[in-house]
Amino acid sequence: MELFATDLERLAFLLEADAALTLDPDALGTEAAEQSAPEELPPEKRPKYITNYIGSKQKLVDWIWKHTPEGAGTVLDAFSGSAVVAYMYKTKGLQVIANDRLRYCHHAAKAIIENNSVRLSEDEIEALLADNAKAGSFVQDNFKGIFFAKGVHALIDTIRANCDKLSGFKKDIALFGLGKTCMSGKGGFGHFSSSTDYGRRQDTPDEFKDRLRKNLQRINALVFDNDKENKAYRQDINDLLPKAKADLAYFDPPYATEFSTTNYERAYHFVEGLMTYWEGLEIKADTKVKYYETDHKTVTKANANEFFQTFLGNAKHIPHWLISYRDHAYPNEQEMKRIIGSFGKQSRMKSKDHHYAITSKHGEASNAKERLFVCAPGAKASAEREEKPVPMAAAANFHTSIPVDIRLGEGERLATEAMDVGSAGDPQFSFVLCRTGTNKNGDHFTAEELSGRHMTAVNKKVDLQHSQEFNDIVGGIVAADYLEDDNGGRVECVGELYVHDTPAARLAYKLMKRGIISQVSMECDYQEGECSVCHKRFQNKADYCTHLRKFKGRDFNGQPVFEILHGVTFTGLGLLDRKGADENARILQVASLQSQPDQSQPEGDSTMEDKTKPTDDQAAKTESDAAKKKPAQQEGDPARVTDLEKENRQLKAQVAELQKRVQELEAEQKAAACRSRAKKLLTRLEKQGLSFASDEDREAELKRLAELSDEAFAATEAAYERLPKSAKADKDKEEKPADSDQGGKPAAKASTETPLRSDAGVRPHDVDDRKVSLEDRLRDGLMAAYRNRVGEDSPEHSQINA
Repeated sequence: MELFATDLERLAFLLEADAALTLDPDALGTEAAEQSAPEELPPEKRPKYITNYIGSKQKLVDWIWKHTPEGAGTVLDAFSGSAVVAYMYKTKGLQVIANDRLRYCHHAAKAIIENNSVRLSEDEIEALLADNAKAGSFVQDNFKGIFFAKGVHALIDTIRANCDKLSGFKKDIALFGLGKTCMSGKGGFGHFSSSTDYGRRQDTPDEFKDRLRKNLQRINALVFDNDKENKAYRQDINDLLPKAKADLAYFDPPYATEFSTTNYERAYHFVEGLMTYWEGLEIKADTKVKYYETDHKTVTKANANEFFQTFLGNAKHIPHWLISYRDHAYPNEQEMKRIIGSFGKQSRMKSKDHHYAITSKHGEASNAKERLFVCAPGAKASAEREEKPVPMAAAANFHTSIPVDIRLGEGERLATEAMDVGSAGDPQFSFVLCRTGTNKNGDHFTAEELSGRHMTAVNKKVDLQHSQEFNDIVGGIVAADYLEDDNGGRVECVGELYVHDTPAARLAYKLMKRGIISQVSMECDYQEGECSVCHKRFQNKADYCTHLRKFKGRDFNGQPVFEILHGVTFTGLGLLDRKGADENARILQVASLQSQPDQSQPEGDSTMEDKTKPTDDQAAKTESDAAKKKPAQQEGDPARVTDLEKENRQLKAQVAELQKRVQELEAEQKAAACRSRAKKLLTRLEKQGLSFASDEDREAELKRLAELSDEAFAATEAAYERLPKSAKADKDKEEKPADSDQGGKPAAKASTETPLRSDAGVRPHDVDDRKVSLEDRLRDGLMAAYRNRVGEDSPEHSQINA
């Protein structure tokens, strides 16, 4: 059947949002206008079912149908969600069983899957929008000021009361349409996780009515009879599966990825509560978004394996499975194949590029590989015959390396095929960039500021310890989102480490995997700062009031002093090995592109080593395993194996050469930095009156200083600073105040030309927490003795003796 029968269908599908419903069908022609008629439409006139539900497969239905086994007559959509896949199967003439534990999803499936003929009349639609003096006020009382514009809360109370006047499929259509309308709207997004203006739909009451009316008309047009007895259930998946009778089970389960988990009941708590008007549900009053208590267990990295083992085990009597999945999820692809094989199924994994609108429309974290496991009965399928790739080029870790999957089955010749590894991107990690409130530096971020400015973090750098050196950049920020929880608002981001390009990024990735680097610290510019005490605003730190200049980050007369930042632009991120000024800014999840970390390890630890540097034991084991497998491989195609081994050796040689070159460049960089600091010291000393007999003497001293170690250079610099200054330097020092007074103000021109800047860096107390070693104390003592010899006081010496 043609899935895009009309221009309106194509346009709505491309928009992929409920905003398409605001189009006037009459403006697109009579054929499009007929789609809102209450009678059943022929297939060529029926509109496309679109939805903005999280994880919807509406863009993948053709791909899923392509891999549906021939001859399947009955299909079970076990996690139906918005029912977009179930509806596709209904249009293909299959008998459909749809199931989902959420009430909103159940009403959707009842309305357009199980229902074959019932529709709402125009009079019934208008009756839903009519005033109702007996309507409750639950939405007005509990959700005032959040999610919707003024006046819409009372309207929702009224419409929900009118829904109870209907019954059967008509009530399902009404509740489906009302929930769908609440999820959409101008300026908002589908789920209900933000209580700020960022998460509020801007529809007026009249616009909300118009959107609901068009939603209901569209649902009417979706209803049709495929001459099959379709059913919709709302049961626990493990209660339904053992008794389900179907030729095919389609699974689109909730799953945890390396960056997040999705709790659908929490994400859609408002719509889910609205379905029963919160009967039997208790709202948590202290929450900003007013979600209710639930005992639903979220699928996480820790319990994902058990979750899949359980429900797939209950479906083993169903001959064919299709399992929708995605990359970077738990369990990983190889583990999923093992689980599928343990239930007597053989599987093929298909992949397709897909965009998930979960963080940012343009964020690279949303671009992923959609997986589809096509599973069929097979006597040879077992967990022990899991297909494993031979890691031939893993040590190179180049962008240009071509992974090859080598498979050798029973009685088969040696064969190769390109392995589907997704995008050649760098490892990613998620983190909390910033929270609302005041950090230890006295910088205060409001919810309004973070919700409106969080996207400025995208495409900014990730560096080490707020270093401004170009070579210390190890990655970039690819996505950002503003979220709220019981503790307030926060900006969560996804970063990418450029491990393919810099050794510093590879080291940072290793330290993050081991939990050594676990904190982060934002950098930002801002247009104006506001004092929390006097509420004066400043566009330059030189103009600070007394409160901010002397008491920022402390108390003044018992009142905390902090600077409220306005017009924030995030400029980067620093990776820290200790807590920064914002102790809540931390790494949440580190990607594991090669393999899944050992589940038995405690949180924050990892067994994942750098794949390019195996230990001696690992290397010996690998060689031993290779020696055992080599005879079997040579029986197939020894020439191809020899070529692969040669390629592997060449790649390793290239890696060694590149590592050598990196070391040389680092040495050159270090020498240049040492010479630069030596040159700066000599220039400063010459301004203070130091002179050399000749250029050769100056160059010799410059060379000597450049070759000193960091400790020796610091000691020499301190010694030079203590030398008596020349008469010329004293004269310049005496004339300096007079020069500065000529302008009426101290020179502060440089500071006025730079923007206001802040970073939640490492606090001084955290930096100076090391103990003074014996070597340091001896050096300080020698320097103190030297200073005493040249006739100057030594405050450091007094401090050490104390």
